[in-house]
Amino acid sequence: MNPIEIVKQLKGFNDLFVQKTGKDYFSAYQESQAPIITLVTCADSRVQTDSIVEDATNKIFTIRNIGNQIYSNEGSVDYGILHLKTPILLIMGHADCGAVKAYMGGYSSEPASIKTELDHLTPAINGSNTNLLKTIVKNVNYQVSVALEKYAEIIGNHELMVVGAVYDFKNEIGEGFGKFKVVNINGDDKI
Repeated sequence: MNPIEIVKQLKGFNDLFVQKTGKDYFSAYQESQAPIITLVTCADSRVQTDSIVEDATNKIFTIRNIGNQIYSNEGSVDYGILHLKTPILLIMGHADCGAVKAYMGGYSSEPASIKTELDHLTPAINGSNTNLLKTIVKNVNYQVSVALEKYAEIIGNHELMVVGAVYDFKNEIGEGFGKFKVVNINGDDKI
């Protein structure tokens, strides 16, 4: 499909969205936002918020990068936690993560910009075995540990819960295609 056709499709989808929602839909958040979740997830196009909530508008403050990393977008994560005061920080990895696969396979030939982001995975993945799913979970658990240290006071005051999860669109965990599996809550491994 050529780019012009894609833009036309986007416009058509937006027109349908506006017709379906109506102007009252927007009144609740025209002046401010009040999300309940700060989500750090992968930029992978197979991972979307509609897999965990029907309508993410004004519910999820979403930060996306390769490998669902806190340090790649630390300021954005801080904004969700410190300014928007979301009670949940959800770090969501996913099956078949390309960033984790790239790290595990060696990424020295990647452009510097990609290498820089993948380098942030070193503490999480360095020395991992060759099982991709276990390494994806290990990265999620590492990101949770980063959050636990970074936001210790807020967590200690019971103002924030850090949840690690894996979106499993390949049924590798064995609980069903497209399932959202919680693997860690505030440092307590669940898998």
